[in-house]
Amino acid sequence: MPHRPNPRLWASRRPFGIGLQRPNNYWEVARAALRSRNDPRYAWRILTEGVCDGCALGTSGMKDWTIDGTHLCNVRLRLLELNTMAALDPAPLADVTRLPDGAAALRALGRVPHPMLRRAGERGFARVSWDDALDRCAAAINATSPDRIAAFLTSRGMPNESYYAAQKAVRALGSPNIDNAARICHSPSAYALRDGLGVTASTCSYSDLIGTDLVVFIGANPANNQPVTMKYLLAAKRAGTRVVCVNPHREPGMERYWVPSDPESAVFGTRMTDRWFQVATGGDLPLLVGTLKALDASGSVDRGFVEAHTHGSDEALRLAREASWGDLERGSGLPRAEIEAFAGELAGARTCVLVWSMGATQHVF
Repeated sequence: MPHRPNPRLWASRRPFGIGLQRPNNYWEVARAALRSRNDPRYAWRILTEGVCDGCALGTSGMKDWTIDGTHLCNVRLRLLELNTMAALDPAPLADVTRLPDGAAALRALGRVPHPMLRRAGERGFARVSWDDALDRCAAAINATSPDRIAAFLTSRGMPNESYYAAQKAVRALGSPNIDNAARICHSPSAYALRDGLGVTASTCSYSDLIGTDLVVFIGANPANNQPVTMKYLLAAKRAGTRVVCVNPHREPGMERYWVPSDPESAVFGTRMTDRWFQVATGGDLPLLVGTLKALDASGSVDRGFVEAHTHGSDEALRLAREASWGDLERGSGLPRAEIEAFAGELAGARTCVLVWSMGATQHVF
């Protein structure tokens, strides 16, 4: 449904935020076109017919199933180069001491088009046949026991089918030792959700942001790390949703963001966060304990619901009641009034979506 322009949400009246600190979305479009010049027709097919290899949103071409209109984020544009780049010239690999420094410079050399082998004592890599490479892998596997075999897969750009086939193959060899780079991101939250709610995945979708009274981001910076979120957050703001951020750093992209696929936001930007709670690094837990303490003191805890649907609530409330405000203020880095204000945001919302990311999941607890 078309919306009326709302200057109250504008980040700036400067067209396209010229001179302001902001995500440079349009430069990403130009850079993606420049870096995909090796095969622009294939790049266009990927964007218009393929699915996004940057996240699990499940876009089809440049559309998704939540909001009408164009859907395209700068992460997908940056990854486009990986699909269109030409094969590298293997000659520079013959002497690794002459290779450029840095991951970006190495990636710019191009795709590795065939198996390469570096033998002990040699200065670099030489091309070998697929038969030779596979025979070497098979011989090494046969020469050891299953408990000494391990496999590791990267997360970026790997479809689920590849993960499925790989874990089946490794287990067929008798080894349970297979892992992937996504685990450090998602295992902590999966364990926490399983223990806390009985499920191991998100309990809501992007569409739930739109129309809820409150969205709280804790230890998350979706403007840089999950930029697809910002289009839905824009729709939520227009629907009247209030946005609160809990983070040690005031992320510029979460203060104001230019959503490139929305004409009004693309020109004037959007004020995203309504209130910041700038905790100390590692101060999440003291803030949350203090929040429970404040909610309990104000009578905002629905005891009937809590007792009917949770276990251990009495112990949690006891710990919160016994915690001193001095300790909670020092641990969280916030004064008591700010902690009580955060509790007030939650108490005043009929519906709320809480979003956390690795700023919370990487704690040892």
